[in-house]
Amino acid sequence: MSDTLDDRRRALEEEFFSKQNKELTAKLAAAAQAKATREELQRLTGISDEKLLDALTGLNVGGAATLVLSLYPVVAVAWADGSFDQKEKKVVGELAKTLGIEAGSAAEGYLNTWLAQKPEPHWFELWAEYTKALASQLSASDRELLKATVLQRARVVAEVSGGFLGVAFRVSQAEQAVLDKLSAVFG
Repeated sequence: MSDTLDDRRRALEEEFFSKQNKELTAKLAAAAQAKATREELQRLTGISDEKLLDALTGLNVGGAATLVLSLYPVVAVAWADGSFDQKEKKVVGELAKTLGIEAGSAAEGYLNTWLAQKPEPHWFELWAEYTKALASQLSASDRELLKATVLQRARVVAEVSGGFLGVAFRVSQAEQAVLDKLSAVFG
């Protein structure tokens, strides 16, 4: 009987250590992936702020984090009035394709979540930090070009629904408030 107990004890120990090894291997792989993602983001953006790089790495979309954040302004404007209509969804979807967001990607997953429900306020803060850090790496003319591009994309989304009842104003007050908030990030 003691041989049976010894065999059972050994089997349980082997199972335990096998599980521990798998968990440790997974943690090491995740740490290596996070480091690679962090380095990729730093290389792509020139951003060196550790806190911001941690936040971007935490999105778990690799270098596509830059794509996810580039869509935030258009999504924020689309949700300004409390809903995201079909015209806005179409324009945002087309913009996502032109930016290189691929079907089935993690970046598309974030976008689909934002299409279904308004992003939490912390997304604005992350976008603002990212944008300020990125802009600090650019020349004055390139910063202006970045600002103009971001605001123009957002304005297209604001105008697609026609503002108040499709007449008089092309951009609603709520959308204009979001556009102003986005613009303020650039200084």
